[in-house]
Amino acid sequence: MSSTAVQPPPPAPAPPPPSSAAAAAGKGIHTKLYNGLIGVCDKFVPAKMRPLWMHPAGPKTIFFWAPIFKWGLVAAGLSDLARPADTISVSGCAALAATGIIWSRYSLVIIPKNYSLFAVNLFVGLTQLVQLGRAYNYQLEQEKLKKEQSEKPAITQ
Repeated sequence: MSSTAVQPPPPAPAPPPPSSAAAAAGKGIHTKLYNGLIGVCDKFVPAKMRPLWMHPAGPKTIFFWAPIFKWGLVAAGLSDLARPADTISVSGCAALAATGIIWSRYSLVIIPKNYSLFAVNLFVGLTQLVQLGRAYNYQLEQEKLKKEQSEKPAITQ
């Protein structure tokens, strides 16, 4: 063997980790304002809260804030439990229940796993399934009342 053997090139250096400003690639005023606010808040986060703060689905990202605001759908679903069953929109409840169940599954498949998104979608699906149950029971009661009213005249004759 000769000493002029071909040697592989040295490995390329690892790229630097993205900064918090680079994570939000938008260039609009809202992005700059948000990144500035996060930068200010960064200094005041206690050491015990740091892991949550720095998590890929933590408060620095939309993956945290979207589920927080989606809890409004759960609150609306729970307040609808006081509505009369004859005013329930079956198609609306079915659509919300389906999306809640589908997105619950999706939130456990994506990386990073987003357990807050899972929880809110599970509750959206469950509250709407309860509403669908109320609508179904109402329809059964109405059919039963119609059947009783149609049989009543036959008995009194």
